[in-house]
Amino acid sequence: MGFSEEVVSGDRRRALQALRDELAARIPAASDREAAPLATQLRQVLAELDALNTGEEGDVVDDLSARRAARRAGAADQGGAAGAE
Repeated sequence: MGFSEEVVSGDRRRALQALRDELAARIPAASDREAAPLATQLRQVLAELDALNTGEEGDVVDDLSARRAARRAGAADQGGAAGAE
């Protein structure tokens, strides 16, 4: 698949990998003025890929889900206690 197809595929990892490859291919041919922002973008893409690979994004979702469940359980406990009085 080409760069555009990967980006619109809906698969975040594949889109980031395609962007990484595109940026890496452009840096050697870039002027000094263009290379710095491309390198910055490449570092950001690599960090996002690392986050996906380590499951950090899943950890955030799991943490939010756990907090929501705890809030709901607390609300149910409070509602049950108020109804028993």
